Amino acid sequence: MNQQNKKTCIQKRIRTWFSNLKPEDRIVLIVSVGTVFVYFIFFIFYSPIIFLSFLTSWSAGILGIMMGFAFDRKIERIKDNGVKRDFLGLIHDELMEIKGKIPPQTKSVLMLYPDIWNSVISSGVIRLLSSEQVTRLSKVYKSIKGTQYEAEWVRRAVEEFNSVPETEKERRKARANSEPLQLEHV
Repeated sequence: MNQQNKKTCIQKRIRTWFSNLKPEDRIVLIVSVGTVFVYFIFFIFYSPIIFLSFLTSWSAGILGIMMGFAFDRKIERIKDNGVKRDFLGLIHDELMEIKGKIPPQTKSVLMLYPDIWNSVISSGVIRLLSSEQVTRLSKVYKSIKGTQYEAEWVRRAVEEFNSVPETEKERRKARANSEPLQLEHV
């Protein structure tokens, strides 16, 4: 019974390993196995010396190519993780800066510029983030953009107020002092 469990365990590991391969790795593996099978057929009909000399050179080439691709993917993954770590640090810094500018911390309305988030989206680095991270950051930046939109309207209103003649400003101030201003938060 122990032998049967080992066999089942090995089969599960092989299936898991094969299912975790990237499509291009599967293609290389299938082509390699198919080619070896074809050459074994030639081995039966032709001289073993010809077969073995070809098989050694062919297997060295295929293994070299497969190892090169594996190293290349590993290096790319390391670079991507570094870029991801750098951008997450920049996003954290940006969010902490924005947090200090949100109205409960300050008495004025400031423009908020989510430059790092826009950079993450436009550069394609967003593909390196997990779906949970993207969802959470999207919600946060949606709120920031809403606040930025409101700040833009306030800035426009101030510019409009500053562009009217002094007599009109005095009338508006007098009206504002006599009527309490009620703001709705959407």
